[in-house]
Amino acid sequence: MTEGADVSQVSQTTVQRVTADLYVEVQQFYARQMPLLEARKLEEFLETLTEDGSIEHRPGGWKLEGRRQLLTEMQARRGDPERPLVEEISAREAREQNVSYYDGLVYRYWFDRMHIEPVGEDTLKVRYQAIVSMTDAAGKVSFEPTTVVDDVLVRIDGALYTRSRVVTHDSPAWADKIHNPS
Repeated sequence: MTEGADVSQVSQTTVQRVTADLYVEVQQFYARQMPLLEARKLEEFLETLTEDGSIEHRPGGWKLEGRRQLLTEMQARRGDPERPLVEEISAREAREQNVSYYDGLVYRYWFDRMHIEPVGEDTLKVRYQAIVSMTDAAGKVSFEPTTVVDDVLVRIDGALYTRSRVVTHDSPAWADKIHNPS
């Protein structure tokens, strides 16, 4: 920055501001969407994605596209909190062995530092940090590795939907982490 430059002009040209209404709308979208996943209401959760919506895990993970493929995968992995606690297993092993990953656990998604960028009349890019906590019946809490999430949200008939979600895990070995270690 040059000497005497007006800081307010610099920040206004480098940061696109969003309205408070838009910020609250996006927050409320996630406040409706993620509890559906936590409650394992998978069909309802997937209705918050576009029909061709995708979720991708990086690095070294997988990409699932479309509600049908996502539903099949989520039904196989999301489990039931009322079932016995799953054995110690990684996400990759659970997929390879076709076993549920979250049996016996209540999980919660925590978002922070949300940045919203309008990229068209009906399209938003949203980036945030996230962590997943898992609580077993005895009250023990464990965490998944932290992530950065990049979503593309689209407005269809006035409502927001997720078109794509890319979850970038902070640990390159995230998929091989032992799940809910004892």
